[in-house]
Amino acid sequence: MDENLLVPTEIFREKIRVYANSQRELHRERSLDSLRFGLGEIKERVQFLDNLNERDVLGLAKRIKRRKRATPEDMYRLSHAFLQDMENIKVFNKTPGALQILIKELTGKSSECQISAAECLCNFCLGDAPVCEKIASLAGSYLVTYLHSSEIQLVRLCLWTLANILATSSKGAQTCLQMQLIPQLWKLYIGDEIADNLMDYKEDSAICLQIIALNYASVLNEKDMEFLLEHANEKNPTCLPNEYHLQIIFQIFFTQEEVVANLPENLITYLISYSLSNIHNTAELSGAKENLMVLYAIRILGNILACVPSSYTKLLQELSSVCQINLIGFLNKLFNYKSSPIILEILWFLKNILRQEENNATFDINLLDKLQIKRENVVQQLMQKSG
Repeated sequence: MDENLLVPTEIFREKIRVYANSQRELHRERSLDSLRFGLGEIKERVQFLDNLNERDVLGLAKRIKRRKRATPEDMYRLSHAFLQDMENIKVFNKTPGALQILIKELTGKSSECQISAAECLCNFCLGDAPVCEKIASLAGSYLVTYLHSSEIQLVRLCLWTLANILATSSKGAQTCLQMQLIPQLWKLYIGDEIADNLMDYKEDSAICLQIIALNYASVLNEKDMEFLLEHANEKNPTCLPNEYHLQIIFQIFFTQEEVVANLPENLITYLISYSLSNIHNTAELSGAKENLMVLYAIRILGNILACVPSSYTKLLQELSSVCQINLIGFLNKLFNYKSSPIILEILWFLKNILRQEENNATFDINLLDKLQIKRENVVQQLMQKSG
């Protein structure tokens, strides 16, 4: 796995912090309106929330355990305490029965308490692997179930919590994967909703799927693989191409040789068409996003040719249909990217094309000479890549 292609899981941690700060501002306003504090009292209250320590967290944990319930105010304080200091997370985690109270509120009938509990779990999961394992074990099934709640905040918080579990704990991730997580994430990812808030779901669910693809593809069960094989070509056509989609597909399908050889014909056609479309619509590699889209598109095309030789005819057909260009023109476009990160992918793709061309009755012996790139330039790019 290329280190520069690892998922930037910090994006979720930053989202959690931004969200928490916005909620704190909202809570301050509500306190002013409903409780009518004096200015001095408000300042004192805010200062208290900003300085919650291990002793405060232990007291809160014991109180909610004793009462067998947690108020929104209790959970609000805990949420901010978890963000302020990792030691606060550790103290809460060591209090037997405290986490179960939060989960009780998460599964209750009060919408306000559900969201407050989800916020707590979201910030609590910023802890280390044992913390994430405990959340997955005790609340994983609820987090997965709530991914299709009508409550927008709840869905978003569950996605962030799951992402942190997947990125932090292998054991916790495998626990969640046993709870039909893949189908639920995929349904959010390909959903046809176009509202702005639901577009956030697509990005967040895509990152969850990317973490799974990069780290857990080999442990997906048979039902998950069957689901993905059946639904992988159902990506919403209204969505713009993104850097996650082909990476997810590649890591799940193309790192297991026995899977590639048995890809359904309609999925092969879709992957060829979608990969070509990504390349065709990327004029230049201006950043990591464009590099990823093109890199995985080329990698998939090359591997399809290597594992399913009969797909070469389909590739030529789709080139004409999707890109309105011939093979030479397409290869020249690839080499014109002049990108060292993807030069090896281009050469692997070209090698598999030449293998197919040798068996083609219309084999063009001058194919290499028609490429608008000097061989020394390829060597130079390869040296840059290895350096």
